[in-house]
Formats: sequence, structure tokens, C-alpha cells
Amino acid sequence: MSLSVSGYMNQFYKGNLFAAAKNGRTGQSPNSLAAADMKAVRKAVRQLGEYDYEEGDGEELVNKVQAFVSTYNNYMDSAKGIEDEDAQRYLKQLKKMTKEFAGELDDIGITVQSTGKLAVDKKTLQSTGRYQVSRLFGSDAQFSVQLEKQMNRTDRLFKRNRLDIPKKIQKPAVKPSDKPSEGGPQEGGTESGDGSVSDENTKLAQQLAAVLSGSMVNYTV
Repeated sequence: MSLSVSGYMNQFYKGNLFAAAKNGRTGQSPNSLAAADMKAVRKAVRQLGEYDYEEGDGEELVNKVQAFVSTYNNYMDSAKGIEDEDAQRYLKQLKKMTKEFAGELDDIGITVQSTGKLAVDKKTLQSTGRYQVSRLFGSDAQFSVQLEKQMNRTDRLFKRNRLDIPKKIQKPAVKPSDKPSEGGPQEGGTESGDGSVSDENTKLAQQLAAVLSGSMVNYTV
């Protein structure tokens, strides 16, 4: 049974359904959205690779391709907002790779735009033979293989550069002119109270425990 485009989008964004809809993406950080979008793109590509191009339902294929395009465009939007040189370099590589298949994509109704996003002509897609679509999205098709490979590389980059972990809110630094009150704790002291060494050590220990438990790590799809 074929799902609607939104139905497939909900499948691809399982774990962060808000990212599947435009109004649900508002307020989420580019890093969080990009992490969800990468996983959604990979799921979309894998489902298209598993589709039965000989006997599969035509409507199912059209809806899956449209859902893939939506996840891809979502990633184009979120990735450009990531403040990381490596992530931006990988984004340029993805755009370049997709552009290399522009002619083949155009043949099935998908246009590569100047922004790097994709646009679908549904009528052209519907009239295209399934074999022709399989040449781009089949399990062994070069476009889908290279696309998933690029998404996997970017995912590893996110983990390596810790882009999937939200930045901590930094407290204002103490100015050199600020002096501890008379009788306050000295260097190496252990007295408790606001700004004391013991309080700060406790906070650091709590933060470390939170990171190790995964509570500070962004949701995954």
C-alpha cells in the first residue's frame, strides 16, 4: 500500500517528526535539523533502492521520489547554516556531485536548481518508465550510492567535530578587577557558596555525568 508524500516523510523523520514539516522546523538549530535531515535522506535513498522496479506500484514510486526530494532540500537549507568549515566543504561536494547527474535527473522530471535544491515536475515523473528511475535510485545506481556515501561521510564529520552536541551556555568571564569578598574562599579552597570552588566542581561533575549519560546529546532520527 502506497503512503502519501507526507506519510513517507514521517517515516524518514521518525524520532523528530517536527523536522518533517516546515512549521515544525522553526526554532530548531541548523545543526539539529541537519543531523535529522541527513538520516532522512539516507532512509529515503534506501527505500528507493529497495523498491521493486519491475512490479512495484507506480504511485508508491512517485511519492517516494517526491519525499526524497523534500528531505534533500531540507538538508540544503539546514546545512548552509552550520558554522563549520568542514561541513560547508562537504556541502559543496554534495552539490557538485548532484550537479553531475543533472541531465539524468532532468530526464525523469527532477531539475537541479542554482541554489543546489531539487524541483520535481510531477507529470514528467509520473510518465517516466520505472526502469529509467531505477538508473538513478536503484540499489546499485551510482547517484544513490554516491549520495548515501556522502551522507555517511558527513554524519561521521558531525560526530568527529561534535556538531551533534549542543553548545553549552557560557557564563560571563570574571573581570580582573573583580575581587573575592574579604574572608571569601582562597585559591584551592573548598568552602561552599556562590562562586566557590566546591560549587564549581559540583557543576562540572554534573555536566560530565550528563554528557556521559547522553542527556546532552541531540535527538537522532
